Amino acid sequence: MDLIFNVLTTAKEQYPNNEAHAEVMKMMTRGDKLSVKFGTTKNQHPYAWVESKTVAGFKYELDAERAKNLIKYMVTGEVSDYAGDLMQSDTLKANEDYQWEVMKQFIENGQTLQYTPLFREYNDKISAMKSMFKGTVFFRIPRTTEYLDYLREHQQDI
Repeated sequence: MDLIFNVLTTAKEQYPNNEAHAEVMKMMTRGDKLSVKFGTTKNQHPYAWVESKTVAGFKYELDAERAKNLIKYMVTGEVSDYAGDLMQSDTLKANEDYQWEVMKQFIENGQTLQYTPLFREYNDKISAMKSMFKGTVFFRIPRTTEYLDYLREHQQDI
């Protein structure tokens, strides 16, 4: 019985990121407009939740190159090859919020984000989006003093 349980536990822990990558590549090759949300798994791996008009959302674990290729596609429509190990992804520091890190990169690179006015938002969230040629990135971060101060310091229209 222990052998069966160990096999089931091992199979459950391995996310089929190679299949997720293949689906993302099909979507990009077709020229789909993507909707993307970034996040961090329970095991501290960065991921993108990817969906389109014709494909339901799914998790795609990332490393720096896959993240760059995904953003590059949404900005330019150009599909890039990936030569790394699809089953490996970056590991973040404990309690690091990948969504917030991506949002900061957009802001620090001079990108304009569109924010939902705070009076229309739930009390505990800040929502923003960035529309691009081949997709949109959606952000929904905690409404903390630290995040609000950062956004105001960087002249964001929240």
